[in-house]
Amino acid sequence: MYPIHENETGLFQELARPKDVKFGQISLLIINSACSRGGHYHTRKEEWFCCIHGRCRLDLINVDSNAREEVILDESKREFVKVEPFWSHTLTNLSDARPCDLIIVVSEEFNESDPDTLKTE
Repeated sequence: MYPIHENETGLFQELARPKDVKFGQISLLIINSACSRGGHYHTRKEEWFCCIHGRCRLDLINVDSNAREEVILDESKREFVKVEPFWSHTLTNLSDARPCDLIIVVSEEFNESDPDTLKTE
């Protein structure tokens, strides 16, 4: 995590540098309270998730080995978590009464004719 620079005017923090991510597009994802998004994987895209407001759980399942991981993303620890290809990912908002906002950096632009998004069975 990069340092937080805070003073009386507010706060500044770097979230990622070129060595951290491959840039294709940047997206904003908002997950409503007690809801989940995702349930899919990619064969070539890499994604980096950063929680900027709220708290959520990132459930990861490797589609080849069935290995499982769970990561908590929280606004108090703003850092990117990388999801590799062939890892199914689902994000669940853990907040009772507020949305969870995330920034997502994807390694390639979304292409409707070749979305590289496969639903988890």
